[in-house]
Formats: sequence, C-alpha cells, structure tokens
Amino acid sequence: MSTATVQNVDRTTLSEEERNALAILAALPIADLDALKALLRLSTPGVIGPQTVATFAKLCAGPPLSLDLSDAGVNAFKQANGLGNAGPLAGIIGAQTAGVYYAKVVAALKGGGDGARTIDAEGLNLIKNFEGYAQVVRGTTNVTTYLDAVGVPTIGYGHTGPDVTPNLVITQAQAEALLQSDVRGAERAVTAAVTVALSDNQFAALVSFVYNLGAGTLQNSTLLSVLNTGDYAGAADQFTRFVYAGGEVLQGLVRRRDAERALFLA
Repeated sequence: MSTATVQNVDRTTLSEEERNALAILAALPIADLDALKALLRLSTPGVIGPQTVATFAKLCAGPPLSLDLSDAGVNAFKQANGLGNAGPLAGIIGAQTAGVYYAKVVAALKGGGDGARTIDAEGLNLIKNFEGYAQVVRGTTNVTTYLDAVGVPTIGYGHTGPDVTPNLVITQAQAEALLQSDVRGAERAVTAAVTVALSDNQFAALVSFVYNLGAGTLQNSTLLSVLNTGDYAGAADQFTRFVYAGGEVLQGLVRRRDAERALFLA
C-alpha cells in the first residue's frame, strides 16, 4: 500500500489530539485519504499538511462525531470497536483502526438520505422565528402575499420567487413545504461554499444567513473567505456587516445577525 506524504507538519507543535489525527490520516490508503480530502474540500491529493490535520481533528471533535482523539480516547475507541489494544498494540493506530475512524467520519460527512447535511431543529427555529408567518388571512391559518422591507413579493416563511404572485393564498402546510424546500437549497449552498469543518451550530447559522440573503451573498463575502482560512472568530465578526436593506440599517436584520453570530460561536 502506498502511503501519503506528510508535508510541512511540525509534530512538536501538535496537540495530543492532532498527533493522533495525523496518525489516522497517515495510516489510510491513499485512495481513502484522497476521498476524505475531497469530502472536506481540501486540495493536493496524497499530501497531509497542517490544514488537513487541523480540519480532520476539529471535525472529529465536533458534533455529530464527538470523537475523543486524546490517547485515552483512542484506547477507549479501540476497545469499543473490538480493535486489538493489548500489549504492543496498546494505543497504536494502524490501518485497521484508521479504517474504522474513516468509515465513521465519512458516514457523518455524507449524512443520510441524498447525502446532504441538514440543519438542526435549533437552526430551523431561528429561521422561522425571524422570517415569521406573516399576512395570515383572517379567520384561517392560511397566508397571502405581502411585500418585504424592500418591496419583494413574499409569502409564508419568507419564501420569494416567480411563483409568488399578488394575492396568492397558501395553506400553512404549503408554507411549511416551501420552507423545507428553501432550507434544503440553503443547506446545499453552504455545503458547496465552505471548505472547512463546521459544527452543527456553525452550519445552522450559515444556513439561516443564506436563507435570508441568498447564496450569492455568502459566496462573494469576506465572511466566507475568512472562514475558509480556518479563522472562525474572524468569520463570526463578519455577520454584523449584513444589516442593510435598501441602503438602510434594519433593526430586524441587526437582531438576526446577532442571533446568527451567537449561534455560530455557541
């Protein structure tokens, strides 16, 4: 089996968890390493560099995996998964152990169903709370078209598009279906644009951001370019720049960006 090239990684500066992350990556077959890097949107096949190590370690530590890559955590993982961990094998990360880690990480990255990552309940509630369920038809739970703050025809939970015509009326079930469809689009946009690992809260905050402002706003933003360097704190500070509509600061957008930033940092 050919092995990857470890490049520009100073092992003396790595944390215990990062050292074990490096050991897992280095023990993988090249094909598996490259498949993993592709899922993480990391360049340079066959090479393990500092960004690959840091991204993988952060991904393992965060939800939904929450894998402890400390020495004690690796030993517990091996025992829990029936991997040899006695005598000279204690604490050793070989191909078999790396393969089990790989399978769990890839399964988490691909998620369920069509493989797309989905927002959690907290993130969905944030979107619903800020979008609101506006312009309810009196005496019913149906809603009709209204104009948003900049005059765009809107219906339900902030749904816009050519299908939203004047005086359109939809049921709450239809509004929920439109919400789910629009959220799926925002989820795909975030997944496609972000090249670093995200926690569930970070992902949810970005999905809310895209749902409100559109995929193009994220794709062309300093927020995204800063985030994709691995500067999570710097990216969080970019949220509050997006509070303008029609050239004016809207307090609703100020509150929403503050909530998204807080969720991103939670």
